Amino acid sequence: MTRKILSGLFAVASVALLAFAPASCQSGGIGDPCIPEDEFNPAFAGFKVTEDNIESRSFQCQSRICLVNHFQGRVTCPEGQAEPTHCTADTDCDSGKGEKCEPSAVFAPAPDPDCPAGFTPHAAGNYCACDPATTACPDGFTCVANANGDGAQCTSHVCHAPDECQTENVNAGANQEAGAATDNSGKACCVPGTKTRVSTAVCGQCSSKQGRNAQKAVYCSCRCLREGETPDPNFNYCECPDGFNCTKIRDDLGIADHQLSGSYCVLANTETTAGEAASKCGAVTGFPGDENFTCDGIPTGSAP
Repeated sequence: MTRKILSGLFAVASVALLAFAPASCQSGGIGDPCIPEDEFNPAFAGFKVTEDNIESRSFQCQSRICLVNHFQGRVTCPEGQAEPTHCTADTDCDSGKGEKCEPSAVFAPAPDPDCPAGFTPHAAGNYCACDPATTACPDGFTCVANANGDGAQCTSHVCHAPDECQTENVNAGANQEAGAATDNSGKACCVPGTKTRVSTAVCGQCSSKQGRNAQKAVYCSCRCLREGETPDPNFNYCECPDGFNCTKIRDDLGIADHQLSGSYCVLANTETTAGEAASKCGAVTGFPGDENFTCDGIPTGSAP
């Protein structure tokens, strides 16, 4: 899936980075729904069905592990969205739809150890502030003073009708598979728990029939041990509950945290690999991608 280079650079306070796996792992709560922390970043374009993501400090899960097992898009935006209209004023937006020019993603790099050219350390924070008079913000961003007048940040603005946000698990299942209208139809992707619109295109979720929609591919899991695998003496493994199989998710290639490698409890009959995941995407309701943004699956709906 095409990603904008800048999408990985935005500083969002609520986004948690992957870290070490927990010292212990209980099987309670396995299969509970979870929202990956990446989705709290308004510039995050969604997950790719050909990849897995293991969030190891999820406070939504008893096991602290939120598993994204070959899933496309955002959990909180089932139908995805086309690239929103970027704007500088309300006149750039469709007033007939109740749209206004609203702030979305923020580009506020952290000093590493110094700030990039044109930015200065913010006096009361750990980010680099811009200067409206001199800073050249990335494309699509404008240096805007903070509401309290304390510094400024490069901010993108997009057209958005504030009450028109999608939510997870709305009319999912047979009606959505058939391409029928849902309560999410025509609505935008928003940061969970807010009315802030996501600032980039997002693919619609894959079909539930192949086990690749959010309900079947994103949930709380735990690291387990299959027969023949060598246990890590510093790690406590779990037993998978009924309805879940201990399945290899990630090989230890020596280039990432080895405590995230290995096998995890996976919902039965939804196992797949990176090589075959795209072919299992199936029907995609909502946004199917376009010439600028690639999605997997077969289009069955229209973009919101």
